[in-house]
Amino acid sequence: MKPVSTRRPAAYALQFTAFLLVFLLLFSCVSTIFRDKRYARPLCLYAEPRNSVDVLFMGSSHMLNAVSPMQLWAEQGIVSLNYAQNGQVLPVSYYSLQEALRYQKPKLVVLDIYKVIQDSLIDSNVSFHFTMDHMTFGLPKIKAAFDLVDHGERLEYLADLVLYHSRWSELTEEDFRTPVFVEKGAETLFHTQDHTGFEVFPADAKSPPAPVALDYLKRIVDLCREERIELLLVAVPFTTREGDTLNRQQVVNAMADYAEEWNVPYLNMMHELDALNFSFTTDIADEHVNWLGMGKTTSFLGEYIMDHYDIPDHREDSAYASWHDAYKDYDAYMKSHIPA
Repeated sequence: MKPVSTRRPAAYALQFTAFLLVFLLLFSCVSTIFRDKRYARPLCLYAEPRNSVDVLFMGSSHMLNAVSPMQLWAEQGIVSLNYAQNGQVLPVSYYSLQEALRYQKPKLVVLDIYKVIQDSLIDSNVSFHFTMDHMTFGLPKIKAAFDLVDHGERLEYLADLVLYHSRWSELTEEDFRTPVFVEKGAETLFHTQDHTGFEVFPADAKSPPAPVALDYLKRIVDLCREERIELLLVAVPFTTREGDTLNRQQVVNAMADYAEEWNVPYLNMMHELDALNFSFTTDIADEHVNWLGMGKTTSFLGEYIMDHYDIPDHREDSAYASWHDAYKDYDAYMKSHIPA
């Protein structure tokens, strides 16, 4: 006769739960090591204390290269993060904002609307990984995967070890270290392309935005309202490739009408070039601003924010003393990279 087990179902459930938690922890650790870290800047979100950031800058690479949180700290005492990402279209920004709000309750979100030209749920599988790989496992990540990609593609975004497991032969010491973000999420470009003579279209030259992008932009507007967060839509200076057929400037111009309809402030810096003292000869690196352009757009936005929003200056706040040390590291980084 077999002995009767004295273990209760609750004990088995507890053991299974403990096993599952250990497995998930190990899986997460291994995934972190194997993951491609070239685009890990969004991890800066998790490096800051909860609910300590007043301003979030979001959008695609145009925002990523245009605003320096560390410069804003030095000039206005604004505590901010650049939470933009390469190739991030507005549907992805919508879920990225949901993720950010799990950890921070900013007073202001500043969103670059350049990608309102793009009528697709993701820019590419590669760029979608740039955002998803460094998002913690939670509801925003799950909803993004189920909403934006087909059934057969979801697993590689929810468990990216499926994609990166073959990197074992490429791993270096850097893969085992916690990334350091001296730019608080931004990415400065240190080269220049001369775009002398680049034509800026007048504000009344307009083309309709892409329907998918417009839909998700409106969702972002509604989300900010629900969370009682101020939203500022912006277009930072940009250039376009020769032969471009997407009417990028005209679409960006048309956003003024939608912003007015939604009662959301919109700042199109393509028509603020004199105030910025912006030059297409010196301040552009390919289609994005370089370090000189970033300095100008950052100063302009910092002054605009302090003039129009109730954002505190934290430079004398002891709770943010670490930002002074962070700025020293940032200053050294910039001085070592700016061309002579």
